[in-house]
Amino acid sequence: MGSPMARRLVAAGQKVTVWNRTRKELDGAAVADSPAEAVAGAPIVISMLADPAAVAEVVEAAKPGLSAGTIWVEMSTIGPDAVAEVRAQLPDDVRLVDAPVLGTVGPATEGKLRVIAGGDAADVERVRDVLGVFGVVHHYGELGSGAKMKLAVMAGQLSVQVLLAENLAYVRRLGLSADDYFDLLDATLLGAAGERLRPVVEEGVPETRFKLALAAKDLTLATEGPGEVQTLAAAARDRYAQAAEAGHGEGDVTGIVPALLELP
Repeated sequence: MGSPMARRLVAAGQKVTVWNRTRKELDGAAVADSPAEAVAGAPIVISMLADPAAVAEVVEAAKPGLSAGTIWVEMSTIGPDAVAEVRAQLPDDVRLVDAPVLGTVGPATEGKLRVIAGGDAADVERVRDVLGVFGVVHHYGELGSGAKMKLAVMAGQLSVQVLLAENLAYVRRLGLSADDYFDLLDATLLGAAGERLRPVVEEGVPETRFKLALAAKDLTLATEGPGEVQTLAAAARDRYAQAAEAGHGEGDVTGIVPALLELP
């Protein structure tokens, strides 16, 4: 996700410096050797990383290079507790906006992400034009609100995918046609989700747009703390964890379908 987002910033005429754990060159951008070098003198810092541990590590490494008044925009999906930890980790004179995104590599490349922001209204307005390069920006309230909203949406979306994957396994065991199942599903409120998964059954799992292992991580975050009411999401979390343990973790999230079809 970070690479296409950085390319969009370069294309928009922004001065961009990038850092990645595995060094990557990016046309039009400077490449830093460390997080501290990447953030040095930057009025806006954007992080897009895999999980809370990675974010905490990078924030700590970047701190020596941060300037007073910088706004750090944390765009990873890490949950509100981790956002609060980042706030505590950053210097008091550095501002923080949490702004995870809804969408995968395709929308990131096309600038069609939904940016789900939380934080002080003045801080969000300061970075709105930059975030607008990625897609449509929505501000949902105080710091952590973006992280909360992202998890709520992902818990629903990913749980529906598990539901349909289990339905498909049921259809197969009944000796019915998956094609007929999808045709009939079109007449229900699950039709759109069915159309997303239909190609997986007919053509196989596509190239990875969003790793299945990251879906398992998102559902783990969504079912912690106040998430104890998320009983369906917790069941879906366990299914994704099983799929990851079975070797599907690095593949696309839609790999949950063959993973569940393989179950005895």
